[in-house]
Amino acid sequence: MSNYWRRLPIYLLLDCSESMAGDAFYSLKNSLNAMIGELKTNPTALETVTISIITFSNQAKQIVPLTDLLKLQIPHLVLGSGTAMGSALKLWTQCMEQEVTKTSATQKGDYKPICFILTDGEPTDQWEDIADQVRNNIVGKQANVIGVACGPDADTNKLCRITETVIVLKQTTKSSFSRFFQWISASISTTSERLEKSGKQGISLPKLPEEIELHQPGEQQAIKLDRYVFLHSKCIQNRGFYLLRYTKIIDQIEVLNNPNKPIYQAIAAHPVENFEFTQGEKTPILQVSTRQLLGFQPCPYCNNSVWAMCSNGHVHCCPEYQNSINITCPWCNITDTYYPQNFDVGSGLG
Repeated sequence: MSNYWRRLPIYLLLDCSESMAGDAFYSLKNSLNAMIGELKTNPTALETVTISIITFSNQAKQIVPLTDLLKLQIPHLVLGSGTAMGSALKLWTQCMEQEVTKTSATQKGDYKPICFILTDGEPTDQWEDIADQVRNNIVGKQANVIGVACGPDADTNKLCRITETVIVLKQTTKSSFSRFFQWISASISTTSERLEKSGKQGISLPKLPEEIELHQPGEQQAIKLDRYVFLHSKCIQNRGFYLLRYTKIIDQIEVLNNPNKPIYQAIAAHPVENFEFTQGEKTPILQVSTRQLLGFQPCPYCNNSVWAMCSNGHVHCCPEYQNSINITCPWCNITDTYYPQNFDVGSGLG
């Protein structure tokens, strides 16, 4: 057999959906970068570890193909609508098939890949069939898969359908993400060192920090698709994009003589530097009435206290007014007269 350099492939599947907006997303990016930097200081990891990164929101993308640590550049993560976890799983299996070298009669192939799937939301695409295929044909046989539920409200049911190894990141704070990626780095380092010394397959997991707990069978937690609604908004002064987040506080109440309508409370306005809009999407995922939405969060750029919607359906910030006000929409540049009223508005889901 040839002296092929055996690699330890690491795949990171990262949820970049709207529900990750805010501190969680910034912490994810910073902690990921710190993990890559830390791994680059480990001589054994440098010799064996290769990393690929797949992100998913409205679609799945491999933003980093399987790459040696020394050549790995800091990836650029972008938020988007939706949680295409099924597409991410399918793309991952395709990438493994193309990138991971298999053992043959003439050479030893790569070590068994390790895949980390990080998500805090509900899949918005067809994911069940590919999840079952991964669980039945890949987990433990072709790859070691670890599901990571980000935050106390993450749905562990979906991850448990993919793999029996699921851990829960209790909070999505900067310190929690930092310690979590330190744990991933330690897991990769110890696994690569064991492979170098003994060649024994399998993943070596260090002790979990306090912020992370191993999910126990029978404790599965499901979330509902409409736990949050998000409004895509712009500032009327600098045209900065931001996400208005509302969280459900009442599951069902009669609204506009229509029963079973949830009520949402405004909790955050997240400034977003880059956002991937769904191409060709003309029908919003969810329609909610403003009567279902309680409270306001000020614009993160100009501090305008409320928001409004233009005649083309674009949401933007708005100063307080009494009877009417003239505003130029920062999306479509149309100046119009606005009046206080209730209306339906399209929203994303988290």
